[in-house]
This record gives sequence, structure tokens and C-alpha cells, in this order.
Amino acid sequence: MENIKKLLSWDTVLYADCVEFCPFEPYLSIAICGTYQLCESEASRVGRLSLHSIDPDQIDLTPIQLVDSPGILDVKWCRQKSYNQISLAVANSIGQIVVYTFDPDSVIRQQHVQNIGDVDSGRLALSCDWYGGCKIAVSDSKGEVSCLNINNQGPELVGTWKAHDYEAWVASFDRHSDQLIYSGGDDSCFRLWDMRDTTSSVLTNRKAHQMGVTSIETSPVDSNILATGSYDERLLMWDKRHMKNWVSETNLGGGVWKLKWEPVSARHLLAATMHNGFHLVDCLGTSGETSREQLSFEPTIVGSYQEHSSLAYGCDWGRQLSSSGRRTIASCSFYDHSLHVWSWLP
Repeated sequence: MENIKKLLSWDTVLYADCVEFCPFEPYLSIAICGTYQLCESEASRVGRLSLHSIDPDQIDLTPIQLVDSPGILDVKWCRQKSYNQISLAVANSIGQIVVYTFDPDSVIRQQHVQNIGDVDSGRLALSCDWYGGCKIAVSDSKGEVSCLNINNQGPELVGTWKAHDYEAWVASFDRHSDQLIYSGGDDSCFRLWDMRDTTSSVLTNRKAHQMGVTSIETSPVDSNILATGSYDERLLMWDKRHMKNWVSETNLGGGVWKLKWEPVSARHLLAATMHNGFHLVDCLGTSGETSREQLSFEPTIVGSYQEHSSLAYGCDWGRQLSSSGRRTIASCSFYDHSLHVWSWLP
């Protein structure tokens, strides 16, 4: 039996760059895909959200909803319900975070819009990340990171600070603290910030990566594990208790644009590697005999998907297994404006 199987693809029309599955029952089959395209004739960036229901045993990518938007750079479902609602955050090309709610009739509805920085400043919101259902971290094209509180009245901008000399490609919460935010930038640097004082970073690393840092993900299972990815094509694994040096280095053969931990176990990472497709990396680590000893990793690529014909940007794990025990994965690519669904048998 094949380890990797392509199931279906769909033409997104506009350039596709992000996709994510809903994490809540009974909507685990729902996935959102975002697109971004520069219209040179109008000097504007346009995008579209497409909502899909992806049953692992009956794949049909016909969208159940299409929502036009400014160009979309990132989409993230909240990890916990916000005020008993399922919420979706969208980072767009006019410097906004748009919050949608997902209704039981399987449609999204715009709820709130928050500008990041000055209106008409040319700022792009490049990434977003939730902590639970109450906070959103945002990175932008001006090298700044912002944090929003989400309440019944809407988002409240609680802080914006200069994080990088060039584009801040990613901002992500430490999955185990609502006060800690990691950021990565085009200055080849990644930093850790404490929201209680953002005048200077808690940690700055300028030497680990040789090019822009594009993805930073803490393990949802082990609070000591951190993964970073970069245009330099390297996946680095870190023990957060010993941040002077990385624990392991894996060359993935393409710029590492997106990393996603496997749901529940967080044993594997799904990586979007731009010119080199998508990879599944076994990151099972072993710890020493005492808590002071550093974790050790020997990451291994256990599967690769190379069916896209353009830049591999967006990807996510489905949370439902097929009847034959295969894991469903969604991925999207840019210039061929394509959303794919494929499966993996561990």
C-alpha cells in the first residue's frame, strides 16, 4: 500500500497560500483556504476565502462558501471557543485582522475588523496566531508584532512593537503561556517576547538561521520543545531550557514556509517547503535521565508529497482518519492556484 496518496485537487483561481482545518467537533471536516493575488492593473491585492467540507472517505472539494476579501496572508481557527463561538482570524494585505464566526449552518460571518498600525500605510498583516480564544498575535511587513485581546465588543489592540529590521514573517504564541510570543523576520533573526515588557526581547538569536525565519512552533504536548523553519531550508529543533544551541538540524531541500504539529500526539511535523513540496517529519525526541539533561532528536522524513507544480505554502493536518486508518492532509500552492487533499498511512 502506498504511503502517500493524492485524493483530489481543486482550482482556487487566485494564488493559494494558506489552509487550515476546524479543530472542533462536529466540524472537523471543515477546512478554510485563503488566497492572495496582486492585480497590477488596479494596483491592489485581492483574495478569497473558500470553505470546504472534506470527509476522509468521500472527498469533494466543491466549496460550500466563497467570501471575497483583500489579499489573504494567513488564516487561523481559534484553539478554544471564544465566548462559546468558533472563531476564525484572517490576516490580510491591507493591514487588518478580520475575525469571523463559524455558524452551525456551516458558514462564516464577519464579526470584527481590527487595523494593525496606521491605515493606508502600505502595511501587510503577514501572520496571525491564537492563544486559546482570547488573544491573537500578529506580524507585519513593517517588521512589527502586535497583540490583540478578543472580547465581546471586538478586538482590542494592547501592544505593537518593533521586532525586526525587515518583514516579520511570523508571530506565534508559546503554546504554554499567553504572555510569551515568538517572532521571526527577514533579518534572519528570531526572538522571544514577554508581553509584560516588550521594550526588549527575552531572547534573540541571530546566528541559527542564515536567511529569513518563517515558521516558529512550540510543541502543544511538550513545553520544552520548539521548532523553527527558515528560507535557508533547515528545520531546527530546540530544547527551550538550553537555547544557546539547537538540538538537531534537518535540511528539507526548500525554504521552510510553514510548520504544523500533528494533532494530539505532536510526534510529526508537517512542513511546506516552497520549491520542494511538502514533507512529514518524525520528530520523536528522547530526554536524558534527569530533567536537566537536554532533549535529543533525530528527525526523519517519513513521507513527501510532490504533486503541486508551484510554491508549497499552506498545509494542515485533518483531524479525522479515514475508515482505513489513513490521515487526511490538505495543502495549497501559489502560482498554480491549487488546493490538494492527500492521505498518509503512518
